[in-house]
Amino acid sequence: MSFPGIDGLMQRQAWDDAIIECKAALQLQPTNARLWGYLGMCHYRKGEFQLAIEPFRKASVLDPRFYQAGAKLAQCYDRLKRHEEAYATAKEWLAVQPSDHTLQGLVEGLKHQVKGNKKEGWERTAHLAYQIKFSDRNGK
Repeated sequence: MSFPGIDGLMQRQAWDDAIIECKAALQLQPTNARLWGYLGMCHYRKGEFQLAIEPFRKASVLDPRFYQAGAKLAQCYDRLKRHEEAYATAKEWLAVQPSDHTLQGLVEGLKHQVKGNKKEGWERTAHLAYQIKFSDRNGK
């Protein structure tokens, strides 16, 4: 299902007007996952990541195959530095769409941010391909 008015507003980056149109359309079609995704995208493009979470969450619940909404939800959590939620969400949606590069990148990039995956002490720098040289008190 297409929404030409909303699509046009989004193409012109008229985010506030598109939000108004999405909310009006959702009054008539409250279970339309695509509309919830559009609303989330408008907030996301405005940098309103906290406000985008709920629409993306609703879109992904209403349509369990709507992996794009799941990826944007994970990106919102990441932007808000909620790394554990971002990682869990990205992993969940990667199982739905294993070939999605956005989800692959999120999972790979976030796995080191999550508490259960963090390494302590010398293990953190064991992967470095160079040596760290400390100077003495004289700066040499």
